[in-house]
Amino acid sequence: MLWILAACESKPEVPTTQPATHKDAAPSKECTDLPFAATSPVPEASGAAWLDIDGKPALFVISDSGNKGKYVIVDADAGTTLEEGTLALGDAGDDLEGIAARAGVFYVISSPGWVRTYKRAAGSFELVDAPYALGPIDLEDKGGGLGDKPPKGSGMVCAAKHTNCGRNYEGICLAPEPAAANARCIGFAASKADGHLYCLRDDRGKLVVQYQNAIRITRPGVVADCAFSDDGVLYAGSNLFDAGNVYRVDGWQDPSEAKVTTVGALGIGFPETLAVRGDVFYRMSDTGVAPSMMRKLRCPR
Repeated sequence: MLWILAACESKPEVPTTQPATHKDAAPSKECTDLPFAATSPVPEASGAAWLDIDGKPALFVISDSGNKGKYVIVDADAGTTLEEGTLALGDAGDDLEGIAARAGVFYVISSPGWVRTYKRAAGSFELVDAPYALGPIDLEDKGGGLGDKPPKGSGMVCAAKHTNCGRNYEGICLAPEPAAANARCIGFAASKADGHLYCLRDDRGKLVVQYQNAIRITRPGVVADCAFSDDGVLYAGSNLFDAGNVYRVDGWQDPSEAKVTTVGALGIGFPETLAVRGDVFYRMSDTGVAPSMMRKLRCPR
């Protein structure tokens, strides 16, 4: 019954500067599945960020709420699990929904709009900044429907320990530093409640979210994550209610000129996690339990 209710959505209140153009034609090149482990022991995979392990690329994967900060590191080649552990959380709930890396720091976003930062240390991860809000706490501490309806007005953050409230952030993505040099935003927070990517700026070392400079990806209730490839291309992924589609966002450096194109339905289970490296896409499923299903595909560009 919950799944049926979650599919019922309302139209978002559109930010004042959000004229992103969609190109909804089917992708011109077919994606191909690549050999990869079918599952990971992490429960409810909700986000992944890149890191190097012994000089090889790997994915640092976090779990959703109720799992007290559990994580795994997954080899990007074969999908084997290299490490399991638990993140220190501080006093701000455990509804971890997305993760992105920038300059050796890992930024983890929770659904109400709070951020934790971590650094790799002694074979684990150290919490280096207490959880902080992405802006003023200006939204009610409850979500619309099942977190799939946008709030009224321009508020962006609700109280730390609530889940699926406000914009109901499902992901975070930060651009590689060269790509962000002349951009209005250094990255984006992905809102499930209204289907937008919201601009993130750096304010004296902390991330701040903006209601302006948003990019509409698709309808409310389906955006599940966003990710930058290593060469600065922006993508957003949706959940099962949108067939697990992946969207490419061109011109993200100026959100008012952004154009959104469908790459294809690249889902597995109830896909939430999205990671991209070149033309290779990784998706992981949050079905509420462990293990989490995984899939790796190549989509020629």
